Amino acid sequence: MHDNTVANRILVTCLGEASMTAQDRARVVELWIRVAEECRGLGNFCSLHTILSALQSPAIARLQDTWGQVSRESSRTWKKWVRREKRVSRELLVQEATSVLKTAERARQGAQERQRQQGVVPSLVRFFRSLELLDATMEDYVEGNVLNCRKWNEQFKLMEEIELLQEAANLYTVQPDEHFGVWFQAVEPLSKEESYSLSCQLEPRYHWARKIRLFFKDKKNRSGKSERPDRQWLNPQAQETFRLSVGLGRQTAGPGFQLHC
Repeated sequence: MHDNTVANRILVTCLGEASMTAQDRARVVELWIRVAEECRGLGNFCSLHTILSALQSPAIARLQDTWGQVSRESSRTWKKWVRREKRVSRELLVQEATSVLKTAERARQGAQERQRQQGVVPSLVRFFRSLELLDATMEDYVEGNVLNCRKWNEQFKLMEEIELLQEAANLYTVQPDEHFGVWFQAVEPLSKEESYSLSCQLEPRYHWARKIRLFFKDKKNRSGKSERPDRQWLNPQAQETFRLSVGLGRQTAGPGFQLHC
């Protein structure tokens, strides 16, 4: 699928160059956040969803040093679009598509020359999930051989909405960029396993061990002697204090938990 290909290109640009510093990767993340904002302005919900999902993937989300270098303005924008994307519903997509089609119809009736027309490119994930939910929760027949009209009406409504969105998407007249197309096709893809492995190489597992050592640095036990961090770490109260100090919230699984990258 095209959205999977786009998501993979995002992973490659953020992880694919080992010489990049955390600051370099942060600039790339900021760029994709700006692209996401532009996609929303163009009504391209599909690419918006893909970009936000890729940046929230385990391989990128775990890069604390990278996200720590992202500017405050970009961080605010990022959080805003994550919140708003969660509120994108089937109804909102249909409303936007209907509005675009009405605008296009008025333009045709007024004999206006068609310029670069904005359309709506939906993320069909919600529609497919709705179809799957209908199929899983509602029977085809009720009371023996009586057709379940409610189920078929709901499915027909969904198909009508998808057709409406396809019509709105066809209004786009975007000219392809040849140079971008060449680059896009030439990028070597990364599997999920490869991307996560690269992520751990860029910001290794010892990142947490370093935080633990710094947390217990110069702490003394009651006898006045420095206690080894690994022995202190066996103390559940110390574990809880450390978790709260780095923003991990309260421990609910009991003592002896493990921190992973």
